Amino acid sequence: MIYIVFQVIEAIDPLLLSILLLGASLILFLALVLFFTSWGDKSQLLKPMIYLLTVVITIFPVYFYIILEYFRLGQNFGVMAPVYWFPLAILTFLLNYIIKIFTYKTIPYMEIRSQKPIEKGITLLKVEDLRTYYPIYKGLFKRHFADVKAVNGVSFELESGETLGLVGESGCGKTTIARTILGLVKKKSGQIFFEGKPLSHRFTQLQRQKIQVIFQDPDASLNPRKKIIDIISEPLRNLMGITNNIILRQRVLELLKIVSMKREHLDRFPHEFSGGQKQRIIIARALACNPKLIILDEPTSALDVSVQAQILNLLKDLQRTYGYTYLFITHDLSVIHHIADRVAVMYLGKFVETGNLDQIFENTTHPYSIALLSARSTIDPEHRREKIILKGEVPSPVFPPSGCYFNPRCSSDARTPECENMNPHKMKIDDGHYIWCVNPPVGLVLPSESSYLL
Repeated sequence: MIYIVFQVIEAIDPLLLSILLLGASLILFLALVLFFTSWGDKSQLLKPMIYLLTVVITIFPVYFYIILEYFRLGQNFGVMAPVYWFPLAILTFLLNYIIKIFTYKTIPYMEIRSQKPIEKGITLLKVEDLRTYYPIYKGLFKRHFADVKAVNGVSFELESGETLGLVGESGCGKTTIARTILGLVKKKSGQIFFEGKPLSHRFTQLQRQKIQVIFQDPDASLNPRKKIIDIISEPLRNLMGITNNIILRQRVLELLKIVSMKREHLDRFPHEFSGGQKQRIIIARALACNPKLIILDEPTSALDVSVQAQILNLLKDLQRTYGYTYLFITHDLSVIHHIADRVAVMYLGKFVETGNLDQIFENTTHPYSIALLSARSTIDPEHRREKIILKGEVPSPVFPPSGCYFNPRCSSDARTPECENMNPHKMKIDDGHYIWCVNPPVGLVLPSESSYLL
């Protein structure tokens, strides 16, 4: 095989071979410089212009030497080029390392801040008419056929120190709201404001510190090849540029104590912990950079009931002590009743009812919310509700029904033919308690005519 390669090389014109190896050399060393510059935890903290400047300064002397040798050797460059690659690669690495030492000094390193209570009552997150669609492509040429309307016009506010619970059937768009806020999915329209500033698809370094997430499956969130010290300290390395091992161990130990874990857990691997302990590790990692908003996507659904209670009590204690803000996503109404301050009920990408905990659980108004709460299991015979079984299947979010999305399954006495043609109105039931419906439920007296908001 090697003999054939040499025969092919000898058959190529020497000048053409020199030109080909010149191009190959330029591409090879550009790739090496990009690799060397991106190597290391601190490189991602470099500003784009500093990163580009590091690449240019490193590559310039290498390119100058290669091009100079090409003009000096001419046709013989094709023979000598591979001889230069190895020593030039070593020199490129050393030159890049020296330049990075100086560029790292431009990084604004942050100090670890102690956990301090956050001022309560400030509007932290504001979402206005959020719409997130997933495109569907069809045919040989991938023609845009339709959209999955996962979130279709959602608005809400979240103040510091409170917990908003998002509930609804699977596939109603709860997780898509969270992923859109986190910048993991691009929104189609609408606005998201965090601390009064627009939140774009690409988070800044500071926004990544202030907004953290806890996912449903702790096993999928933990790297099985890394120790707990490395997993929890990862945000400190990547977002704050802290690489001192002593400082990192001290901070991780503080975080483990906050979530009721011990020093001996530092150097263990994830498979050595139970499900509840793994979720505590995820919580500790989310707290590493002192966030203000924590998005929790069904964090207890994979845990036993007794472990669920431990995690929920831990989250409430942390919120009470430090004033964290939670956006809590779940389909378990018992969990929402335990932890939430306000509740938003979703159906097919839209809100159907919002209100505080007592308003939703004691004065349920929307037909869908009533059916959802009737399915909640309870051991108290005095508070049992007659179960309402909704007829039919959940409509497709690709082609939702006209008018009110819930009208094909609605069994309310207030349902009229208008429900099939008119969009729901926002109706005020009480202070902070709203439903989206075409007609007021039977027997409901609205506070005033101005309660109808289109």
